[in-house]
Amino acid sequence: MRRSLVISMIVTCIALPVIIGASCPSPSAPFFTDIGTTTGRTVTQVPDCSPGFVCISIINTTCIDVEVALYVHNGFDLGLDYCEFERGITIVGTPLRASEECPGYNLGEYQIALPQLFDPPADQPSNLYTIQGQETRILKPRETLLERIELSKIKTFGVRVGRVGTLPDNPALTDAPRYRCTRVPLGTIRVPRSSEDVPTGETFQYVVVDELDCGLPGAALFALRTGTSSTGGCPSVR
Repeated sequence: MRRSLVISMIVTCIALPVIIGASCPSPSAPFFTDIGTTTGRTVTQVPDCSPGFVCISIINTTCIDVEVALYVHNGFDLGLDYCEFERGITIVGTPLRASEECPGYNLGEYQIALPQLFDPPADQPSNLYTIQGQETRILKPRETLLERIELSKIKTFGVRVGRVGTLPDNPALTDAPRYRCTRVPLGTIRVPRSSEDVPTGETFQYVVVDELDCGLPGAALFALRTGTSSTGGCPSVR
């Protein structure tokens, strides 16, 4: 059963024939249950995901083409390339306090920071996630995208959004880092952990909106609204 998410946003397509003489196309999936014609509150439905996966939904509610890039890291840092700390004593090449200073590094639960998501250490591969065979994806007005990612392949994620031809290097907007909820106990931790965003089996949704309310032909002032299909937040880990 799909869950509803109420978000405050600026979006209009019904009124556009009056503004620019042409209407927006219909949504490519029935995520929207109510869209106003003026600035206001809009109800959206966050699509369901599946057990064993996390889903990422991206919706373009603007009236121009939007380019999006998705970045995903799996949470494993077995070589401790992302985690930096005073290593001290090592046992068989692994620092004694690694699990305390880099919680989840060997469990797929390590949270990487914003700069590292987009610019990983020199010897690490890019975290840019291929969407339907493409490094970036162009969404037409009112088009939706849904990616289903196995739990073992996603821990930290984020998006970049911009005009067509500007990604991945010159985005108009960046939203990151976001985290899949931790699934296993991490033991003693000596460093702070960030709050997490989406439980397993649920969907995290990005809605790209135009704060100009589609009032300037061919232009948009991008903003992002976010939400999840989860109603209870991250479950406790015992």
